[in-house]
Amino acid sequence: MDRETLEALDFPRIREILIELCSTELGKEKARQFGPFLDLSSAQTKLDQLEEIMKLDGEPSLSGVHDIRVIINQAEAGAMLGTEDLLKVGATCRCFAECEEFFKANKQHISHLSPIADRIVALPRLQRAIENAIDNSGAVRDTASPKLQELRDELRTRRNLLVDRLERMIEDNPDWFEGPVMVRRERFVVPVKLEYRNQVPGVVHGVSASGQTVFIEPMASILEQNRLQELRDAETEEVNRICRELSALVAHYHNELNTGTEMVSELDFLLAKRRFALKFECSRPVITGDKTVALVRARHPLLLLYKNDVVPLDFQLPDNTKVVVISGPNAGGKTVVLKTLGICALLLKAGMFIPAATGSKMPWWEQVFADIGDEQSLEADRSSFTAHLLRLKEILANAEASSLVLIDEIGAATAPEEGTALAIAVLEDLRQRGVITVATTHFNNLKIFVQNEPGMSNAAMEFRNGPTYRLIMGIPGESSAFEIAEQLGLPSHLLERARKFVGKEWLDLNLKLRAVEEELRKLKEERLQLATEKKKADELVAAYQVRQSQFEKWRQQEERRVRDEQERLLKETRRQVENLVRELRERNADRQSVVKAKQFIEENLERLKNDLPADKPTEIATPVTFAIGDLVESKVFRRRGRVLEVKGKDVLVAFGQIKMTVGAETLTRLESKLPEAQVETVNEFEFVPRLNIRGMTTEEAQIALNQFLAEAEAAGAKELSILHGKGTGTLRRMLWHRLRKDHRVCEVRFAEPAEGGMGVTLVKLRGEDDQT
Repeated sequence: MDRETLEALDFPRIREILIELCSTELGKEKARQFGPFLDLSSAQTKLDQLEEIMKLDGEPSLSGVHDIRVIINQAEAGAMLGTEDLLKVGATCRCFAECEEFFKANKQHISHLSPIADRIVALPRLQRAIENAIDNSGAVRDTASPKLQELRDELRTRRNLLVDRLERMIEDNPDWFEGPVMVRRERFVVPVKLEYRNQVPGVVHGVSASGQTVFIEPMASILEQNRLQELRDAETEEVNRICRELSALVAHYHNELNTGTEMVSELDFLLAKRRFALKFECSRPVITGDKTVALVRARHPLLLLYKNDVVPLDFQLPDNTKVVVISGPNAGGKTVVLKTLGICALLLKAGMFIPAATGSKMPWWEQVFADIGDEQSLEADRSSFTAHLLRLKEILANAEASSLVLIDEIGAATAPEEGTALAIAVLEDLRQRGVITVATTHFNNLKIFVQNEPGMSNAAMEFRNGPTYRLIMGIPGESSAFEIAEQLGLPSHLLERARKFVGKEWLDLNLKLRAVEEELRKLKEERLQLATEKKKADELVAAYQVRQSQFEKWRQQEERRVRDEQERLLKETRRQVENLVRELRERNADRQSVVKAKQFIEENLERLKNDLPADKPTEIATPVTFAIGDLVESKVFRRRGRVLEVKGKDVLVAFGQIKMTVGAETLTRLESKLPEAQVETVNEFEFVPRLNIRGMTTEEAQIALNQFLAEAEAAGAKELSILHGKGTGTLRRMLWHRLRKDHRVCEVRFAEPAEGGMGVTLVKLRGEDDQT
């Protein structure tokens, strides 16, 4: 397809819309290469896949996919991948798993999508290895290896002990120091006032801007800090070793990763086509072999983007017709007809649904040619007429029977007589080749020629007190220049003089055209009236059916109410009878009297039952029973838990770390016997294990801390994070003093530098096994 045709029919803008509808960069890359370049077999395959995915419920999420092709090549070449690159690989693997699960769930509805679905394979080993080693922030986890865990534990312990020692030094001699412990060049230092620098022997790591504070690494801490540096270096080496192992694993799966990435790009672009079809209400056309063209309620997508009241196009090529010439007023929609027909042909050749209603039919055109718009060029010294002639020359040189040709204002930009003659010659040549051609014109002589010419047909854009943008096949349209000029306010005396210049013959032709259009309008109004009457009849039938349904529902409700009342009376009567029997026995009535009384009662009860109205058996709710391992939700606490033990009408349930015995009637079973690893506790008011006391007073911070620890204990939390900032150290000292005295706390330490360092305290609470 040539560039001029694609631009004339706005195909590049359609491509931009598809790019915006893609979720990943991989899909956007596919969309940028998208074009109407398929053969019929390939297009049918694409249409089959699109139709299949349109029928599926929902879409697989591709939001986590990254373009990891370069990363895979680096790993395959033996390079060590960084944690950010490894995270991208892990996220992409997670997307592979979700896609595989989605297609497995829809396996019975998939056949044409199998070439894509079968090649997106989950890689659980690689995914788990990356996720177990690297957290979402890109940091290598402590648990990535036993050695790393040991190194970091020792590093934290030594660092906390060192900080405690330096803090005690500051507390013992507060007048010497200007603030809390600080870090300079990865070494812990104390800020010493200039006049006391000789009181603290050690290594100077810097001086404040004012020159009044010296940052000293005390001599007593140098050996310990050297050991900390050794631990940091060992930690870095272990992290690099872990990254090298993961990089080697990525290289091992390079084939699966490359194939999955390519298939995800195909899937993303296919989903963009699906979204396009839904957005613009597209449907799959019937591809005909006999050049039948029938567009039903077609609309150009770009018009739908900017207008809400787009008039749909109904275009049906008359039998044995190869050439259609559309005429009518300026701004009446002639060019829109060409562009709508053209974009539908291009979308079909690209393997997409077209923006038209179900039932539309189109042939398979190998080539589409369009001459639309003014290609006048001052730089090339080319007039509009010259540009159109050059374009017509190119079309005539390449158009065949399997082509579609669209020409706007054929023969225009020159004298009407010569332009008409040239247009007739071109259209005759295209008809003789069997080329489907749709052209627009304002030339009256061309309309008259086409009206009686075999293989050609006129069509008109409707004009009734203004353009209606509706296409009427079989008749030519009038330009209506005078009416439009009058509506725009041109002086009436100028319009009258213009009509005299035109001549009576042309005016008579217009009068005849208007008479034909008026007759067609009346026929349409009659058809519309019949359709309205039919709609009213359908509405009456529907209303009757609704009322009948409502009456039936009311009847059933009334019968149910009467039955319930009779059953209530029946139960009450039975209760009274039982009391009577008991009373007879207490008064030592003889057995024969009791039997007769009960027989009399049973006969009456049976007769009462037989008098109940016949109805469908009422479904009796079966009491829910629970088994160990069931996942349940409490109606009272609105939390989910797992059944541990069943005690008659009571059930022992584990809500996270909390075990509680509750009534079975207060529980709802969600899913039977899930594995323990899949049971998650859900709480409407979920505990967040983070507290921010920065900016609080000491009293406010103590209150917040007490409440925070109580909530953490109730929620069964194990690890907490408290943000207090570095500042003067007052909040931190209060916090550590308070935590060290709390029996629920088993460990207090600073966070890693990447997590906030000395401005964040991490707290580990004792579990049930630690309460001794």
